[in-house]
Parts: sequence; C-alpha cells; structure tokens
Amino acid sequence: MEYKWLKGTEFAVSAVALGTWAIGGSHWDSYDEFGAVKSIETALDNGVNFIDTAPVYGDGHSEELVGKAIRGKRDNVFLATKCGLDIYSRKYERNLSPSYIEIDLEQSLKRLGTDYIDLYQCHWPDPKTPIAETMEALKRFQKEGKIRHIGVSNFSEAQLAEAIASGSLFSLQTHYSLLERSPEKSLLPLCREQNICVLSYGPLGAGMLTGKYAERPSFSRGDARSFFYRFFKPQHWPQVRRLVDGLMTIAEARGVKPGTIAISWVLAQDDVTSALVGARSPEQVLENISHVPVSLDNEEMALLDRLSREVFAQQEPPTSSY
Repeated sequence: MEYKWLKGTEFAVSAVALGTWAIGGSHWDSYDEFGAVKSIETALDNGVNFIDTAPVYGDGHSEELVGKAIRGKRDNVFLATKCGLDIYSRKYERNLSPSYIEIDLEQSLKRLGTDYIDLYQCHWPDPKTPIAETMEALKRFQKEGKIRHIGVSNFSEAQLAEAIASGSLFSLQTHYSLLERSPEKSLLPLCREQNICVLSYGPLGAGMLTGKYAERPSFSRGDARSFFYRFFKPQHWPQVRRLVDGLMTIAEARGVKPGTIAISWVLAQDDVTSALVGARSPEQVLENISHVPVSLDNEEMALLDRLSREVFAQQEPPTSSY
C-alpha cells in the first residue's frame, strides 16, 4: 500500500481509502451485512487506514458498522464523515445550517463511537445557507476538538472558492475518474493553487471500469447505478466499452485487473491525495488494493486519456444527488 502525508498533519493516509456508501445497505440492490463488516475489517487488516462514510449511507447504518470495526483501532484510522443531508426527517433535504450541523455531528460521533472526527465534510452545498455561516460553525466545532479538519464535497468552483475564503478548508471530495473528468477544468487547478487536498470518489465508475459488465447492465430504479452514474445510459455504452477494452488490454499485459489500472490512473494525477473506492465484500477490497498503484507509462496514459475523452465528450452535465 502506498501512503501520502497530509498537509499540516502528522498522518499519512493510504492512497486507496475505503468508501462506504454501499456498506450502508441502501441504493445498492442486494445487501449482506456480514460481508459489509468483513469488508471494513479486511481493509483495515491490509493497510487501508482511511475510511470515508456519511450519515445518509443507510440512514446512519454505515457509520455504525464503521464505528464497530474501528473499536480499539481508532488512533490508527483517519476517519472521515459528512454532514448536511437531513436523514432525520427522511426528506434528505440539504441543510448546512449551524443548528442542523450540530445535531448531525453529535449523532455521527455517537454512531462512530468516537469523540472526534478527523475530516468532517459538507456532503452537498446547501443553497439556503450561506457558506460563510456553515464554515464558521465548522470552525467552532474544530476549536472544540470535535473535528480536526474541514472538507467539502460536490462543490462547484464558485462554492469551493467561497469556502476557501472563509478559511481553514482542508479538502475537496469530488467525483473524478476516467469516466468523470469535469474537475480538471477548474476544481483541480484551484485546489492545486490553494494547497487543498483532493479526494477522488467513483474511480471505478460503480464497477463499470472493472470489466465485469460484458453487456450494458440495467438496475432497479432505487439503485444508485440507475440515477447517479450517468455513463450506464445506452448512448454512452459504445464509448465506455472501448475504454474498458483499453483497460483490459493494459491490465492483461501488466498481469493485473482492469480496476487496478483505473484506480492507478486516478492516483497518477498529481492533484489527487487518495482514491475512495467502495466495496461490499472482502474479495472486492482485496481486488481493489492489490498491486495498486501500477506505474503506468506514457503510452498507456496517452491511450487511456484518448479513450476517456471520447466517453467524456458524450456526457451531459453531472447529476446532483447523493
């Protein structure tokens, strides 16, 4: 496992972090809680020391499972969670008001079984609450020792700039992969300029880049792959299939899995600190972290860049959801 030192800290995080949306048991079709717990344990036992979760992942269930898994290991884990999606009303409205964040934070601390969170992130921007108000509340909780670092997720360039101007911003979590390259336009340059850590989620495209789909799959309406990952749509399949074929060709030559190449491409980007990769079984965890990162040569990077841009050129603007 490769590790990267975080700016302004004495902590080095694993280049591959465990994302836990699917572990929460919602929006991902079938669910096996035993497998979910073993996934977290397997990640920790094999060098992953960075776990990312959120209250909305299974209405708190993901946080509860993570809390159980890190018991007795808390000091060795860089723990990230989020705030601002109202799970308590079951309406899932965006709410980054100071009063709501206070409730959200206290509940997360209880579910995670800890008295502090290493990275506390605004899950989605809230158009009703000024970003400056949100940041002031987060800085207060930081002074109280309940959170150590402040991050944002899914923010636009303008929103990110406003958060940076409010001070103390540590990281941006953004959807970035061979299938989602819009952050390259302005978000990544701004983070580079302001020394903000970049955390990439979705590097495997919800499994699309693992090569496991020989034909275009379809999913139930409530499955995240039916509404969040737009490259599953029919109009994108020919370009996606060419990209996956390219990944498979490189992977075969390297003696690894296609997903390993997809994750390695993300980690090869200078601006990326960690790639957040989800898993629902110990086998998936091991597949995601084994041999990562592969050092891709210029020819391989050029091929992936070309095939990726062919897909990206066909896409509509990103979806706003969880």
